[in-house]
Amino acid sequence: MQKETREQALQAEKIFKASMKEEGYRCTQERLTVLREIYSSSNHLDADEIFVRLKKKEVSISRATVYHTLDLLFKFHLVNKIDLGHKHTHYEKSYGVGNHLHIICEQCDRVVEVHSEELNTLLDRLCEENGFTLGSFSLQVFAKCQDEGDENKCEIKTAKPS
Repeated sequence: MQKETREQALQAEKIFKASMKEEGYRCTQERLTVLREIYSSSNHLDADEIFVRLKKKEVSISRATVYHTLDLLFKFHLVNKIDLGHKHTHYEKSYGVGNHLHIICEQCDRVVEVHSEELNTLLDRLCEENGFTLGSFSLQVFAKCQDEGDENKCEIKTAKPS
């Protein structure tokens, strides 16, 4: 883990512990492990992926604890919930991460994160025009890879091993 990412994770952990205490929740090792798993990953993870990863690391945790912890992390603005078109929620770290959008290929499910100052400016203006102040945003754009061949199939998807 890079130094900057490690610093973000440590800060997120401090915020989580303080928020848990303030709200009267117990901050258990299992809950901290869920937070650390998300902040150590560069992927968008769903609850089951987190659960399986932790089980492979021999962490004693229930699926219910993973789900409940994700709800708490979202409540304290430490993760974002995102829809990548898979009919279930994915999570990504949000503390110390700039606003960005996700472009998702409808054919191969490839996800690309894009940071755009132009988009920030546009959304800031739209919020202001409607009586809001821009906080964070989550934007998903569904598109098709430009690598599609003559049969309208994404080259990346067809290249994946079976």
